[in-house]
Amino acid sequence: MQNSKIYLDHNATSKLLPEVASIMNELAIRSLANPSSPHWAGREARNLLEDSRDNLAHYLGVKPREIFFTSGGSESNNSVIRQSLMTSEKKHLISSSIEHPSILETCQIVANQQNIEFTELSVDSSGRISTEELLAAIRPETFLISVMSANNETGNIQPIEELSKISYEKNILFHTDLVQSFCKINFDLSKINVDYASASAHKIGGPCGIGLLYVKDKSPFHSLISGGKQERVRRAGTENVILAVGFSKAVEWFSSNQSGLRKKFIQFRKKIFETISKHDEVFINTNLENSLPHTLNFGIRGISAESLLISLDIDGIAISTGSACSSGSLEASPVLLAMGISHSDAKSSLRISFGWSTTKKEIDYFCERLTHHIFRIKKK
Repeated sequence: MQNSKIYLDHNATSKLLPEVASIMNELAIRSLANPSSPHWAGREARNLLEDSRDNLAHYLGVKPREIFFTSGGSESNNSVIRQSLMTSEKKHLISSSIEHPSILETCQIVANQQNIEFTELSVDSSGRISTEELLAAIRPETFLISVMSANNETGNIQPIEELSKISYEKNILFHTDLVQSFCKINFDLSKINVDYASASAHKIGGPCGIGLLYVKDKSPFHSLISGGKQERVRRAGTENVILAVGFSKAVEWFSSNQSGLRKKFIQFRKKIFETISKHDEVFINTNLENSLPHTLNFGIRGISAESLLISLDIDGIAISTGSACSSGSLEASPVLLAMGISHSDAKSSLRISFGWSTTKKEIDYFCERLTHHIFRIKKK
């Protein structure tokens, strides 16, 4: 496979599914109307939009009116966190040290307001939040708890049902970022105490530029983007029907193929684990017993992640360290540091993530080239 390109960075974004590309191209050729227009063309677009909403709501076990479309996970997350800005009353937010920046940085920004305080929960060595620490952090003015369902760098899964139950019993709003776990593990939101949930299409082979936000009936919500009546006055702006249909199609495909994909991902991860376990000084940052099966975060002590990433990139293999700052230089992951991993180990850590397009042949080639570069770098 020397001349082929191999993509193993699906946690960043996944390739567009052929089935999704096909239906989106078909709709693009039809030049759909504005779904808010009252004529036949507008009604046709509206029907497609609402069918897509219905499909997404059905998958999550919720009512269609509880789902609205956004530009993606970051907007959905911001929309929830910034609810705290809608009053001058004293408010307290709780989240964790391993959240996506669209949660963590937004919490830090809103906490600059005099009436808002923010508590950042720590995690243990497996990246898990303690229910005891959450209980201890809750105050009378605690307004919202936001915890991701699974981490985008390690794949480690949080005890969302336990955490949300605490939130419900304390009469506190609860939000979970489903972006990385959406369609990888099942969530029936009607059966757990969640007020808000975020998801995005491009992590599952859907199009970039569209996500959703679930807002449970009777949970408070103020629009982040105003100036129109779209999305039940929750988000102004003309809806992108083509992206919505693509999102729905991707969820339909993933839910139909979830079992087979899971088995395949487990086999891929096992193969890589067996390969790296042959080397001295290997360490695993992913909790293999409680994580998304398509993700593996690991490192080899004494070898920088940057060296391996560049070497594999020359071979045509795309992987990630899980964190890259805007300048393009590779930094130690705040997520790994929060888990108590040393700075040097964090700088040696790589993230491999599979998707619908990943093949056994690609994994075999990756393992071959990874082994080659480990031995080559060690000899220097």
